[in-house]
Amino acid sequence: MIKIYIFADSHKHFSEAVCEYKKRLGKQVEIIELKPVKKGTPKQIILAESKILDERLQKEHGYKIVLSPHGKNLSTEEFRNTIETQKNEGKKIILAIGWANGLDYSLLKHFINLELSLGRMVLPHSLAFTVLLEQVYRCSEIERWSGYHK
Repeated sequence: MIKIYIFADSHKHFSEAVCEYKKRLGKQVEIIELKPVKKGTPKQIILAESKILDERLQKEHGYKIVLSPHGKNLSTEEFRNTIETQKNEGKKIILAIGWANGLDYSLLKHFINLELSLGRMVLPHSLAFTVLLEQVYRCSEIERWSGYHK
């Protein structure tokens, strides 16, 4: 089981792709949409959302991966191997995506097993979510030996 926490109020421009990957992944993935904080300075919003996520991650048992612009770049195969290794050890995979302003990674550091970057380019929030869903789906298809990955 993979659980994804995401701060989101809509996936306006990417809703069709998000819905398609949700459908393809079915019960393999549980998506928890957290309400973004809208009031305050960017620093206040980052701190407030980081605290919300921190509270959620503290309650979770499993391998925790948070998307971060300063995180580790992995190939699809490396990402898949990371997920499979943890699953084989009986761990649930928990992924988290902050909102547009990002997160305070220093606050979350003690609960994160891996900071993951999708690359050095800045992506719209919902596009990053779509890319993450696609990669999770791709990993599941590699595991099934389907032709999707080729």
